[in-house]
Amino acid sequence: MELSSSEMKTIQHQYDALAKKTLKGEMKSCYRDFAKRAAREIFFSEMSEIELAQLFILDEYESEFFRFQVSGFDVFIRDELLAAALNALTERKRSIVLLSYFLDMSDAEIGRQLNVVRSTISKQRKIALARIKQYMEGKADEKYR
Repeated sequence: MELSSSEMKTIQHQYDALAKKTLKGEMKSCYRDFAKRAAREIFFSEMSEIELAQLFILDEYESEFFRFQVSGFDVFIRDELLAAALNALTERKRSIVLLSYFLDMSDAEIGRQLNVVRSTISKQRKIALARIKQYMEGKADEKYR
């Protein structure tokens, strides 16, 4: 069964009308999606310095840190001067400082860990902190001479 030319034209017009209707609907959908996205998105140029500062991520690599092992724990320190000052201490004093300040242990917990009484831990920590301060101040003086 062959279609006449008027029937072919009718089918063509029906197809064209359907295609136009579909394209108009898709166009409205795209504009609606663009409007939703524009309402949610913020340009970097419109952000404040504080908002921009919150967006970046700084990669940290293990090679940038100084690693200390104390009582089975790894402590990582980034500051080179502090790491050098800690290395200048005896093993026991370094352990006391690291356990106290980096692993948040109390004097009693450190004493149990190192088999020493609490008062000895307190005295050793004060001495170690004084030596760290002395070391760091000496290095700072050398730096600015």
